[in-house]
Amino acid sequence: MTVAEVDAVAQVFHDGVAARNVGMVVDLYHDDARLLAPGFEPAEGKPAIQATLQALLDMGATSLDVEPLDVREGGDLTVEYGRYRLGIEADGASMVDLGKYIVVHETRDGETKIVLDCFNSNAPPPGA
Repeated sequence: MTVAEVDAVAQVFHDGVAARNVGMVVDLYHDDARLLAPGFEPAEGKPAIQATLQALLDMGATSLDVEPLDVREGGDLTVEYGRYRLGIEADGASMVDLGKYIVVHETRDGETKIVLDCFNSNAPPPGA
């Protein structure tokens, strides 16, 4: 998977959140993928990933900028490390969450999609 292809996936995340179109983003994942989002149980499979992503939108996510910083290939796997900027509007207030992520893309039968996705905020935990 090339850096340009990784950048294209990042753009779909941006566009999907901006359009509030969870289906656009879910299409980036393999059927048996796992999404590890902060504050949620692991989402395993597309229906669970869709539910988690929809919950994030429903909580006020309005924009997402993803910046891949390091992309490493090995056989059928591509590991991507990067940072994100998530815009949130909740209770009449706007805020920005900055964080980092690791995504593993896997090529199966000529199709490359996300198989593992984990992200978390740079903000300290509540009460810390």
